Formats: sequence, C-alpha cells, structure tokens
Amino acid sequence: MSKWFAVSFGAMALLWSGCGGGGQEPGPPAIEHGAAPVPLKVVDDNIRHDTLLIQTTFDIGDGTYVMVAGNVDPTFEGIRLYRYALLPDSNARILAYSTGGYDSWTMLPTFFSIPDPPGTHLILANFGERESWGQKLLYMDSTFTDLGFLDVAYPERINEGDTTYLKRTNIGPYGRLALHLDTAVFTFETDSLFLYDDMAGHNDLIVPAHSIRYTYHPDTGLELWQNGQRRAVKRPS
Repeated sequence: MSKWFAVSFGAMALLWSGCGGGGQEPGPPAIEHGAAPVPLKVVDDNIRHDTLLIQTTFDIGDGTYVMVAGNVDPTFEGIRLYRYALLPDSNARILAYSTGGYDSWTMLPTFFSIPDPPGTHLILANFGERESWGQKLLYMDSTFTDLGFLDVAYPERINEGDTTYLKRTNIGPYGRLALHLDTAVFTFETDSLFLYDDMAGHNDLIVPAHSIRYTYHPDTGLELWQNGQRRAVKRPS
C-alpha cells in the first residue's frame, strides 16, 4: 500500500487545496472537485460458471473484467466483486475477489482510475437493497483491499401521483476523486447528500454536499470531514 501512495499519488497532477492538517479549519471548506469516475463499459456475461450468479460485469480495458456476483447457493458472505481474465474456453481465471457484501443485495461499483500501475482503481461500491446503505471504499490492484465505509447516499426525490418521497440512491457517480501527495480526497458534485452518520452522534441528515468530504491516508485511514471538522471512520475489521 505504501508503494501505491508513494508512486501513484505522487504522479497525479490533480491537486486539492486544504487537504492536510488536523482539527478545525478556519472558514468554510474550499471545494475543488477532482476527477469523475471512469466510464467503464458494462458487458454481457462472458463466462460459464456453475457456482456463481452474476449481476453485472465491467470491462476494465486491460484484458480483465470485474463482475458483481454471488454464489448460486446463498452464503453468509453474500455478494462480492470478482476480477478475472477470460480463458479461451469461456471459463474464468479468477485473479482476486473482494470481501463479502453480507446482507447487501448489491456491491455496484463506481471506478476511479489511479494512474500507475495501469488497471489500478479506487472503487466506491454501493451497498443496499431497495435503497442505498452507503459506499464501501476498495483499492483494486492485483487484489481488493477494503479501506472503509462512506455513510452517504444520494437523496433522490421521487414523485408518484400526488405523493413525493425521498429515496436514498447510489451517490457513487457523483463522487469526485483528487489525489494530493499521499492522500485521496473524495468530494461529491451535487447540491446535497444524505449522511447516515456524522461520527459525532447525529444520524440520518440531509446536508449540503460542499460541507462533506472524505479523505484516505495509509496512516490515519478513512476520515470524514464536515465543515472542516475531521472525524475518524471505523477501520475495516
């Protein structure tokens, strides 16, 4: 992981102001959005696999694919991301798989490219059932590394006849990634977001998107920043 930050993050020319430091920052946070997600192609199932039930498959563009799949016979771990190479006989050579989704029905990934080595990504994987529960943050190189969980969703207002209600949906496509030295910074290019947990005793809030960012550093892990106040996020077990 240290090589990733030293080489990959140092090579990226995307800069975000005010990323370092600790505690309370003066004034409102200055948001400079980073890169949008990579629009990877969704492809039809291209393998035969007797034990996996495939939901979605993405072409990474380097001869490998990532599929969202679970076992045909349900297990405790549930759904996962699998990275694989396609063999000539339409079987798959599984290269890596992520931690499980457990109770979630989906791990729909949004991919953010890391420049070096090729095929390396940070992934926001949307969890949930009928609504989003938030985003698992994964680092994907030759393996999947679980970096933590972002307790945010997109607050979509749905109109059905005379009724309007709020539905919490996948915020991954609104995510923007900036890399500053050895820190990854996620902001959200939308007006507002649904924050399940502000890590300060408050839950289920609709807040201005510009007030929220998440950072990841290999020493401190994933952190939530709200209006300049830094709060640690529980590390993956």
